[in-house]
Formats: sequence, structure tokens, C-alpha cells
Amino acid sequence: MPKLLVIGGMAAGMSAASKVRRLRPEWEVTVLEAGEDPSYGACGLPYWIGGAVVQMDDLYALSAEEVRARGIDVRLRQRALALLEGKKRLRVEDLPSGGTYEEPYDALLIATGSRALLPALRGLEGDNLFTMHDLGDGRRLQRFLDEGRRRSAVVWGTGYIGIEMAENLAARGVAVTLINRSARVMRSLVPEVRDRVLRELEDHGVRVLLEVQVLEAVRDGASIVSLRTDRGDLPADLFLVATGVRPATDFLEGSPVPRSAEGAIQVDETCATGVHGIWAAGDCCQVRHLVTGRPAYLPLGTTANKMGRVAGSAIAGERERFPGVVGTAITRAFGLEVGVTGLSPDQAREAGFDPVEAVIEAGTRAGYYPGGGGTLVHLTADRRGRLLGAQVCGPEGVKGRIDTAAAALTGGMKVEDLAMLDMAYAPPFAPVWDPLLVAAGVLKAKLGR
Repeated sequence: MPKLLVIGGMAAGMSAASKVRRLRPEWEVTVLEAGEDPSYGACGLPYWIGGAVVQMDDLYALSAEEVRARGIDVRLRQRALALLEGKKRLRVEDLPSGGTYEEPYDALLIATGSRALLPALRGLEGDNLFTMHDLGDGRRLQRFLDEGRRRSAVVWGTGYIGIEMAENLAARGVAVTLINRSARVMRSLVPEVRDRVLRELEDHGVRVLLEVQVLEAVRDGASIVSLRTDRGDLPADLFLVATGVRPATDFLEGSPVPRSAEGAIQVDETCATGVHGIWAAGDCCQVRHLVTGRPAYLPLGTTANKMGRVAGSAIAGERERFPGVVGTAITRAFGLEVGVTGLSPDQAREAGFDPVEAVIEAGTRAGYYPGGGGTLVHLTADRRGRLLGAQVCGPEGVKGRIDTAAAALTGGMKVEDLAMLDMAYAPPFAPVWDPLLVAAGVLKAKLGR
């Protein structure tokens, strides 16, 4: 009986294991997960902390018992140590006992995800220092908040997690200072969108400090009392670091599995690594960026789920492909929705394009219909007319607009095509000229088309 061994029980790993189990019920399928929890929605963690998600159990997609009921042998707290590729075995540590053993396989899927990246900073450790990457992180922070009155927090990092945690800590009555070492917000926001996000945060009481150099963490015993920066000391009751992630692939050191300089596994459209019998999927992998045509590291749950399904199909002998991504993402800062897809002007220049950009502000609904508000749309195109990227922010309707732009990017549409796209209209949902169409028309004019 063939055996599939999956390393990692989250989105990619569980999607692949379930797919193989359905397509090849005679196979033995084993999933090794280093954490205590298989198959949960990590993206919901900030909202559990803030109280929008009431119970931690609501985050579970599948419990370990439900996974086993599918005929999948899932083992928790089992950490991959080394790949013995020539022997088709994996060296594993049983974390509860500290013992090690070798697990055989016929087919191997690596779905180890990513891990939180902490800056190399003196003193950056303590019982009030947190990351927000997995359910264990969430439990620890929730206990800390529940144990006593926590009045203040410093959140380091202005990416998706940093912004979401600033909002949700504020919902718990915590005074939040949000800092970043550069002027960037969500990595690639253009100034017009970035400034609106910052204004929304500050209007809701979040203190934002950009271009801050953190020099050291000042400690008192087991706790951090402040971050010493070039702008003065920042004291707080708790400190949360959200400065990025890196692929969790250190155990592949010395193996033939190909990886990028940052450790992301290189795979083809079937999620195969090029090493016989070994596939990889999810946040531990590079993906093809459909706008640039180049490999990129863009760890997102939607991508992990799709890659896991494709990998499972390929392992089972079916023909399915994962073509790539355009980098679509969305988040919220209090009452402001923010969506991005494709390339910013700076990213377009770095990729060798000659970018032209346009930005407009328009109402989210017909002017005579109550409610709604102003939405900002920024579009980037190559001078030859190909759409390269979009950024949208506003109080409502951002998901539909950014998804439309993502579809246009995936299809390789030109700006003039987008400007005439047949988008839905009714007064409660959009003006007769949707803001996305208005922005495309302005950009079309700038391109002289």
C-alpha cells in the first residue's frame, strides 16, 4: 500500500491529505504537525483577540478527531528534523518526549508553512513579548490580556498583522502605539492610500510612528518595560512583533530540495520540487507571479489551500495545475477596507516595466443614495497599456473592486479593456460609473489611448 507522508497539518497539508484520501482511498495517509492544533483559520486570530470571534473553537476547520475520521493518521507535536531523501525517510522529533524516530514514505508533501521573524535586537525576549502567527501565540496573548489590566501596547510592524492587531487590541481597551522602521505600510501601499490608512488609525486613537530605529529592548527581570528608539523610549505593558515571516524549511539544509536564498521551496505548476516523490505547497514555497512571470514569496492562506489541492491531485496521479498568483490581499483598519493586487509603481519599476499611474476618489454609491462614502482607487499600468496593479481603500465595496482588478490582471487585460468592463450598477452598491472604471478612464487618458 503506498504511503503519503505530509509534513504540516494546516491549509496546504490538510487540503492535500484530504484530496489524496478521496482520490486514492487505498493509500495510507499520515500527517505530522509540529503544533498542538491541526486545520484552523490562523487569519482569524486577531479577531479572536479583539472579541469579534467569540470562541477559540470557532477558528477550527477540522479537529484532530474529525481528521482521523476521514481515515487520515494525524500526529500532533511531531517536528521534522531532517530529510533522509535517499532512504525515503524523514527524521522526526516527538516533542512531548524529546525522542526521535524515522518515518518512511513513498510520497512526501512538505507543507511546513512559515515562522515569525524576530529582529535581531538586544533584550528582545520576555513574558510580555508576543508574535501572532499560530494558535499557540493567540492562546498566550489571550491569557496575558485576561490575567490583568493591560493598558498599553507597542505593535512593531505595519503589515497586515500589525494593522489588524492594532485595531483588535484597541477594541480591548488597550492604548496602542504602532511603529515601523521604514515609511512603508502593508509593504507596497502608494502614498495616497497609505496616508488614508494612517489617518484612519490615528482617528481611532492609534499612535503611529514611522521610520523609527529600535535600538534595544529595556528589560526588568523577565519582562520588557520599553523599547529604546531614536525617537525616545516607548514603554508599554505588552509588545507585539509583526515584522514578517520566513519559510519554515531549515530542516531541509543539506537536502537536494531546491530553495531560494530566503529558504522558500521552488516548485513547478504541479507543486513538484524536482526531487523524485517530493512535493511542496503553501507558505514554505515560492509561487509564480503572473504579472512579472517571476518567482515570488507571497504567503497567503488562499494560495496555500489551492496549492494543497493541486499537490494532492498531482500526488494521486491526476492532472491539475497551479498557474500562480497576482498578489491579491485585503484587510481592514477600523472602518477602512484596504485591498491590493498586482504591482505598485515602485515594484513595477523594479520588475523592468515603465509604469504610469492614476489615482481618483469617488463615491461608493450613487450620489443621491444615502450612506456609503469616498473610495480611493489607484491603478498602475505599463506605458504600453497593460494593467499592472491596483490598490483600493474605502468604507465598503473594496473586495468586489479589488477582485475585479485581480481578474483583469490574471487575464492580462489592457487599461482600455478595464475602462469598458461591464460592471454591475444599482444605486445602493455603486454609481453608474464605478470608481474602478473612472480610474481606468483617467489612466487610459494619461496613456494617450
